[in-house]
Amino acid sequence: MNKKSQSNQFTILLVPHPRGERREWIVSKRAIQIAAGSLIAFALITGLLGINRYVAIIKGLHVAKMRIENQELRADLAQISEHLESQGERLEGLNDTDRMFRIWAELPDIDQETRQLGVGGGSDAPPTWEGRVSNSAAGLLSDAYVSFDRLERESQFLEDSFQSIESEMAQDEAVRDHTPSILPVSPKVDYYVSSRYGPRPDPYTGRKEFHAGLDIAGHRGTDILATADGIVQKVSRDRLIGHYIAIDHEYGYRTVYGHLLQKPTIKVGDKVKRGDVIGKLGNSGRSTGPHVHYAVQRNGRHFDPLKYIFNSRKISSPYAK
Repeated sequence: MNKKSQSNQFTILLVPHPRGERREWIVSKRAIQIAAGSLIAFALITGLLGINRYVAIIKGLHVAKMRIENQELRADLAQISEHLESQGERLEGLNDTDRMFRIWAELPDIDQETRQLGVGGGSDAPPTWEGRVSNSAAGLLSDAYVSFDRLERESQFLEDSFQSIESEMAQDEAVRDHTPSILPVSPKVDYYVSSRYGPRPDPYTGRKEFHAGLDIAGHRGTDILATADGIVQKVSRDRLIGHYIAIDHEYGYRTVYGHLLQKPTIKVGDKVKRGDVIGKLGNSGRSTGPHVHYAVQRNGRHFDPLKYIFNSRKISSPYAK
């Protein structure tokens, strides 16, 4: 055997200890390389299979987790949908209230389509959750989003509508506060109507004249009350109605209180509220006895003050002329 042939061969000895038959194998270098390669390949294949198995297990766990999360998400979304539906019912009740208030405020009603402000539509871009949750969960999310969007739109509409109603009713309240509506004396004191609004004989000359006010007789010094909110426009004395006060109530209303006991302490520009004491009943000017001459004007025209008195049933009197 030549040297080259010998260099490509290995001898494997098996020597039993302490005694036994010796065994010997001559193995080529090529065989050893094949065997080693096979072992390495086996190890690699085994490792790859193990890794694939591990990855499959991880993926399975991830899928299972996603399924659980989707189930929990669906449960949460179901609760949210129920809550949104409940809020929708409450919102519908508020819509009914809004309609009722609009009737009270004499504002026109608004149709249902306008109230919902065209719910639907929106962006064509895919939702942010697309591909991240199951189809069923995605459907629930879409429904919840649409419901929430509708509630948000309707809530904004109702907020704006209630503000309009509040503004209108506040304005109506201001008009009421500035509209003459009570006796110029307390209904609890002794008083009677001594002369009504309209044509009458002059108490001094007997000639027929038009009486542009209401004469309310009572005890000297009885409190005279402002019949609505306003600003004192004039405090003066006239030869006919004596000491008097004129109040501007805005919205075209003006009232006059004549024959007062003395010059009032109230000043021009003072603000008064309905029921405030502005003077004392007296007999100044051209008068036959203690009384207050009460006149109501609107937009420069005189009106019957009786139409602006709502707090007394004792307004009729046998003494009225």
